Formats: sequence, C-alpha cells, structure tokens
Amino acid sequence: MNFFEIFWVVNALILIIIVLLIDPKSSMSGASSNPMVSIFSSPSAGQNFIYRASALLIVLFYGLTILLSYNN
Repeated sequence: MNFFEIFWVVNALILIIIVLLIDPKSSMSGASSNPMVSIFSSPSAGQNFIYRASALLIVLFYGLTILLSYNN
C-alpha cells in the first residue's frame, strides 16, 4: 500500500466515525415543543466545525478516490 491508499483508508474510517457519532436531530440547543422553532434554530460553533470538517473530508475522499483510480 502506498501513502495515498493508507491516507484514503484513514480518511474513510474518520468519515464513518463522524457519521455514526453525529446525530443531526440533536442539533437543537434548546428543548422546545414548538416544531417551528426547531426549524430556525442554528447549530452551535462546535457543530459547525464538525460539519465543515466532515465536508472537507468528503471532498478529500472524493479527490483521493479519483487519484487512486487513475494511478491503478
């Protein structure tokens, strides 16, 4: 296995862990019974970081997949 394949596997494992650990239904900061309020609630700074980091990892995974498909 070369460096890109190892990095691809590690990236895939991190993405799987993030997807399994993050519950999008728990992104509401307050517990309210009104469903309209939950639509307009915004995620916290920590959740925004996780969302942006996972988006970056997805783009990196896609790029590495294309790179590996052309190298093999």
